[in-house]
Amino acid sequence: MPELLKQKQAIPPPAPGSPIPLRRKKKGLWQRLGEIGTISQREVVEFTRHLAVMLGAGVTIFEAIQFLKNQMGNKAFAGKLDSIIESLNNGQPLSTAMKKFPKTFPDIYTNILRVGEQSGTLPQTMVGLANHLEETERFRGKVKGALIYPKIILGVMVTFIFILIVFVMPRILTIFKSLGAEIPTATRAIIWITEFINNNIALILFVILGGIAFFYILFQNSAAKRFRDLVYIRAPLVGKIALNYNTAQVSQHFGTLFASGITVIKCLEITRTVIANKVFQEEIDFMINKIKNGASLSQSFRENSYFPPMFMKLIKVGERTGKLPHVVDYMTHYYKGIVDNDVKNITTIIEPVIMVLLGLMVTGLVVTVIGPIYQLISNVGGNK
Repeated sequence: MPELLKQKQAIPPPAPGSPIPLRRKKKGLWQRLGEIGTISQREVVEFTRHLAVMLGAGVTIFEAIQFLKNQMGNKAFAGKLDSIIESLNNGQPLSTAMKKFPKTFPDIYTNILRVGEQSGTLPQTMVGLANHLEETERFRGKVKGALIYPKIILGVMVTFIFILIVFVMPRILTIFKSLGAEIPTATRAIIWITEFINNNIALILFVILGGIAFFYILFQNSAAKRFRDLVYIRAPLVGKIALNYNTAQVSQHFGTLFASGITVIKCLEITRTVIANKVFQEEIDFMINKIKNGASLSQSFRENSYFPPMFMKLIKVGERTGKLPHVVDYMTHYYKGIVDNDVKNITTIIEPVIMVLLGLMVTGLVVTVIGPIYQLISNVGGNK
């Protein structure tokens, strides 16, 4: 017992002004369940911008994050901030504390923060980081938003077909059966399809759900993901958009990291974790290995690279002139503009095509179903 007291007395007290290590209080089950949820990119952007403003105004990191946690409506986000506060109180830097939550604060986020911490420019670094996240989210949202209208029309078409086959056609079939007249071949085909779907609807739903589950499991495999991403890139219409979209993503993330003062190899390694396309991940892996063996950035591209020729040429120009950050920033906006225009053009083409298909469906319904019914009723009326 005396020895234990001596050991406790030998522990030096914390230095004045240093954070006091805290023991984390165990959370109850209901509190842990309440912290389960998703965190949107928009919430991360807003948190980053608010934190940058508060740090720029002279508020300490502890006070700023504590304040933002108390104002946070998302309990899942507040729970993560609670853990970050505990790590900060135990002496860890902010970037290290955030590394525990890679889905909310990915490598590109924490590495840029680390540079700001090391250079003493954390508030300014966080402003740039918030701008980067906001621009990335805006670009991704613009591409997705442009495809919303065609998706809505396709959804209406599928709903129309479902209602027609499951609810409308069975009632129309009773008319044909009650009249007992000869039915045209095209109409008989429609009747057969309708009866088959209604008699096997459980099996069809099982096959559809099974197919979705199969492809979900399949694309967990790296080789299957690569094949899928390769198909995207080589597809006739969307291939060009996929190439330019991934090029713009690589350019933007690399440019932001490089402007923060991170080495070229580290920039590429972090960018690789952000890019989802497996083909472009392999491109970046090849570049990293070449640079490690002594090549420059412009010399690191594959001989038959998927990166556009203009992208590779301008990288070479930027290296030669010493204005690589400026060139990369230009290419980011250039390829984003191309993607934006291409998506708008494809959307413009898809919309009338879908409307024509919808019109053909209605016309086919009139010709193969409504027309014969009207003809049969007319014949019955004429015979009387």
